[in-house]
Amino acid sequence: MTPPSPGTRPVWLLIGPTLAASLGAFLFTVTVGPEWSAIQADMNMPSIMTLWIFVAFLFTAGLAVLAGITLGRRWPTAVTLPAIALLTLSALLSSLAPDSGFFVFSRAMAGLGAGLAWGTTAALLVPMRAQRVPVMPLVAGTVLLSLVLGPIVGALLAQMVTWRLPFVLALLIGALAFLVTAIGGIVELTQRTSKVDPR
Repeated sequence: MTPPSPGTRPVWLLIGPTLAASLGAFLFTVTVGPEWSAIQADMNMPSIMTLWIFVAFLFTAGLAVLAGITLGRRWPTAVTLPAIALLTLSALLSSLAPDSGFFVFSRAMAGLGAGLAWGTTAALLVPMRAQRVPVMPLVAGTVLLSLVLGPIVGALLAQMVTWRLPFVLALLIGALAFLVTAIGGIVELTQRTSKVDPR
Protein backbone atom coordinates (compact mmCIF):
# COMPACT_ATOMS: atom_id res chain seq x y z
CA MET A 1 0.00 0.00 0.00
CA THR A 2 1.37 3.41 -0.96
CA PRO A 3 1.68 5.66 2.07
CA PRO A 4 -0.03 9.01 1.87
CA SER A 5 2.15 11.88 0.81
CA PRO A 6 3.16 14.51 3.38
CA GLY A 7 0.22 16.73 4.33
CA THR A 8 -2.34 14.24 3.04
CA ARG A 9 -5.28 13.60 5.33
CA PRO A 10 -6.29 10.07 6.35
CA VAL A 11 -8.84 8.50 4.03
CA TRP A 12 -11.39 7.95 6.78
CA LEU A 13 -11.59 11.71 7.34
CA LEU A 14 -13.59 11.82 4.08
CA ILE A 15 -16.55 10.02 5.66
CA GLY A 16 -18.02 13.11 7.32
CA PRO A 17 -17.60 15.47 4.36
CA THR A 18 -18.96 12.79 2.01
CA LEU A 19 -22.08 12.43 4.15
CA ALA A 20 -22.45 16.21 4.16
CA ALA A 21 -21.96 16.39 0.38
CA SER A 22 -24.55 13.63 -0.06
CA LEU A 23 -27.02 15.48 2.15
CA GLY A 24 -26.47 18.58 0.02
CA ALA A 25 -27.12 16.53 -3.13
CA PHE A 26 -30.30 15.08 -1.60
CA LEU A 27 -31.62 18.52 -0.66
CA PHE A 28 -30.80 19.79 -4.15
CA THR A 29 -32.97 17.27 -6.00
CA VAL A 30 -35.64 16.54 -3.38
CA THR A 31 -37.87 19.31 -4.73
CA VAL A 32 -37.97 17.82 -8.25
CA GLY A 33 -41.14 16.19 -9.60
CA PRO A 34 -44.25 15.47 -7.52
CA GLU A 35 -42.57 16.93 -4.43
CA TRP A 36 -42.39 20.32 -6.14
CA SER A 37 -45.99 20.05 -7.32
CA ALA A 38 -47.10 19.42 -3.74
CA ILE A 39 -45.07 22.38 -2.45
CA GLN A 40 -46.41 24.60 -5.19
CA ALA A 41 -50.02 23.64 -4.47
CA ASP A 42 -49.65 23.99 -0.70
CA MET A 43 -48.11 27.47 -0.88
CA ASN A 44 -49.99 28.68 -3.98
CA MET A 45 -46.67 29.37 -5.70
CA PRO A 46 -46.58 30.67 -9.28
CA SER A 47 -44.69 28.52 -11.78
CA ILE A 48 -41.91 31.12 -12.03
CA MET A 49 -40.94 30.26 -8.46
CA THR A 50 -39.53 26.97 -9.76
CA LEU A 51 -36.69 28.96 -11.28
CA TRP A 52 -35.98 30.86 -8.08
CA ILE A 53 -35.98 27.67 -6.01
CA PHE A 54 -33.05 26.33 -8.02
CA VAL A 55 -31.31 29.66 -8.64
CA ALA A 56 -31.22 30.38 -4.89
CA PHE A 57 -29.62 26.98 -4.23
CA LEU A 58 -27.14 26.98 -7.13
CA PHE A 59 -26.03 30.59 -6.72
CA THR A 60 -25.04 30.22 -3.07
CA ALA A 61 -23.59 26.75 -3.72
CA GLY A 62 -21.39 28.16 -6.49
CA LEU A 63 -20.04 30.84 -4.17
CA ALA A 64 -19.54 28.50 -1.23
CA VAL A 65 -17.79 25.70 -3.14
CA LEU A 66 -14.79 27.97 -3.70
CA ALA A 67 -14.59 28.69 0.02
CA GLY A 68 -14.95 24.97 0.71
CA ILE A 69 -12.03 24.12 -1.55
CA THR A 70 -9.82 26.88 -0.16
CA LEU A 71 -10.56 26.47 3.54
CA GLY A 72 -11.49 22.79 3.57
CA ARG A 73 -8.02 21.80 2.43
CA ARG A 74 -6.53 23.06 5.70
CA TRP A 75 -9.45 22.81 8.10
CA PRO A 76 -11.81 20.11 6.79
CA THR A 77 -13.63 19.47 10.06
CA ALA A 78 -13.94 23.16 10.90
CA VAL A 79 -15.56 23.78 7.50
CA THR A 80 -17.67 20.62 7.31
CA LEU A 81 -19.38 21.06 10.69
CA PRO A 82 -20.81 24.53 9.83
CA ALA A 83 -21.78 23.16 6.40
CA ILE A 84 -23.80 20.38 8.03
CA ALA A 85 -25.31 22.88 10.47
CA LEU A 86 -26.43 25.05 7.53
CA LEU A 87 -27.86 22.04 5.67
CA THR A 88 -29.70 20.79 8.75
CA LEU A 89 -31.06 24.22 9.64
CA SER A 90 -32.18 24.74 6.05
CA ALA A 91 -34.01 21.40 6.14
CA LEU A 92 -35.76 22.45 9.36
CA LEU A 93 -36.76 25.81 7.88
CA SER A 94 -37.97 24.14 4.68
CA SER A 95 -40.12 21.71 6.67
CA LEU A 96 -41.70 24.64 8.53
CA ALA A 97 -41.85 27.13 5.63
CA PRO A 98 -45.16 29.04 5.67
CA ASP A 99 -44.72 30.80 2.32
CA SER A 100 -42.62 30.90 -0.83
CA GLY A 101 -40.25 33.65 0.32
CA PHE A 102 -39.34 31.70 3.44
CA PHE A 103 -38.86 28.57 1.37
CA VAL A 104 -36.54 30.29 -1.12
CA PHE A 105 -34.48 31.62 1.79
CA SER A 106 -34.12 28.09 3.18
CA ARG A 107 -33.03 26.87 -0.25
CA ALA A 108 -30.34 29.53 -0.42
CA MET A 109 -29.10 28.40 2.99
CA ALA A 110 -29.05 24.78 1.78
CA GLY A 111 -26.97 25.79 -1.23
CA LEU A 112 -24.47 27.52 1.02
CA GLY A 113 -24.03 24.39 3.13
CA ALA A 114 -23.91 22.10 0.11
CA GLY A 115 -21.25 24.21 -1.60
CA LEU A 116 -19.02 24.15 1.47
CA ALA A 117 -19.42 20.36 1.77
CA TRP A 118 -18.78 19.74 -1.94
CA GLY A 119 -15.70 21.96 -1.92
CA THR A 120 -14.25 20.37 1.21
CA THR A 121 -14.81 16.87 -0.15
CA ALA A 122 -13.02 17.77 -3.39
CA ALA A 123 -10.17 19.42 -1.46
CA LEU A 124 -9.61 16.24 0.54
CA LEU A 125 -9.77 13.97 -2.51
CA VAL A 126 -7.29 15.76 -4.74
CA PRO A 127 -4.10 15.29 -2.64
CA MET A 128 -4.71 11.56 -2.11
CA ARG A 129 -3.12 10.58 -5.46
CA ALA A 130 -2.78 6.77 -5.44
CA GLN A 131 -5.47 6.38 -2.78
CA ARG A 132 -7.81 8.45 -4.91
CA VAL A 133 -8.34 5.58 -7.37
CA PRO A 134 -10.42 3.34 -5.06
CA VAL A 135 -11.83 6.18 -2.93
CA MET A 136 -13.17 8.50 -5.64
CA PRO A 137 -15.76 6.02 -7.05
CA LEU A 138 -17.10 5.45 -3.53
CA VAL A 139 -17.42 9.15 -2.82
CA ALA A 140 -18.87 9.94 -6.26
CA GLY A 141 -21.24 6.97 -6.06
CA THR A 142 -22.56 8.04 -2.66
CA VAL A 143 -23.23 11.60 -3.82
CA LEU A 144 -24.76 10.40 -7.10
CA LEU A 145 -27.03 7.97 -5.23
CA SER A 146 -28.24 10.85 -3.08
CA LEU A 147 -28.98 12.90 -6.20
CA VAL A 148 -31.10 10.03 -7.54
CA LEU A 149 -32.82 9.26 -4.25
CA GLY A 150 -33.82 12.89 -3.66
CA PRO A 151 -36.70 13.05 -6.16
CA ILE A 152 -37.71 9.43 -5.54
CA VAL A 153 -37.98 9.80 -1.77
CA GLY A 154 -39.55 13.22 -2.17
CA ALA A 155 -42.22 11.89 -4.55
CA LEU A 156 -43.08 8.88 -2.39
CA LEU A 157 -43.35 10.80 0.87
CA ALA A 158 -45.19 13.72 -0.74
CA GLN A 159 -47.83 11.38 -2.14
CA MET A 160 -48.11 9.16 0.93
CA VAL A 161 -47.80 11.70 3.75
CA THR A 162 -46.64 15.28 3.15
CA TRP A 163 -44.01 17.12 1.12
CA ARG A 164 -42.47 18.34 4.39
CA LEU A 165 -41.45 14.85 5.53
CA PRO A 166 -38.33 14.49 3.28
CA PHE A 167 -36.91 17.58 4.97
CA VAL A 168 -37.57 16.03 8.37
CA LEU A 169 -35.70 12.93 7.15
CA ALA A 170 -32.82 15.21 6.16
CA LEU A 171 -32.60 16.38 9.79
CA LEU A 172 -31.77 12.82 10.87
CA ILE A 173 -29.13 12.47 8.14
CA GLY A 174 -27.68 15.82 9.17
CA ALA A 175 -27.44 14.75 12.82
CA LEU A 176 -25.61 11.55 11.80
CA ALA A 177 -23.24 13.45 9.51
CA PHE A 178 -22.50 16.00 12.25
CA LEU A 179 -21.71 13.26 14.77
CA VAL A 180 -19.46 11.33 12.37
CA THR A 181 -17.60 14.48 11.32
CA ALA A 182 -17.08 15.61 14.91
CA ILE A 183 -15.72 12.21 15.95
CA GLY A 184 -13.42 12.11 12.91
CA GLY A 185 -12.10 15.57 13.70
CA ILE A 186 -11.42 14.66 17.32
CA VAL A 187 -9.62 11.45 16.34
CA GLU A 188 -7.46 13.25 13.77
CA LEU A 189 -6.61 16.00 16.24
CA THR A 190 -5.65 13.39 18.84
CA GLN A 191 -3.42 11.56 16.35
CA ARG A 192 -1.69 14.75 15.25
CA THR A 193 -1.13 15.80 18.85
CA SER A 194 0.38 12.42 19.73
CA LYS A 195 2.82 12.71 16.79
CA VAL A 196 3.95 16.12 17.97
CA ASP A 197 4.33 14.96 21.57
CA PRO A 198 5.27 11.22 21.56
CA ARG A 199 4.95 11.04 25.34
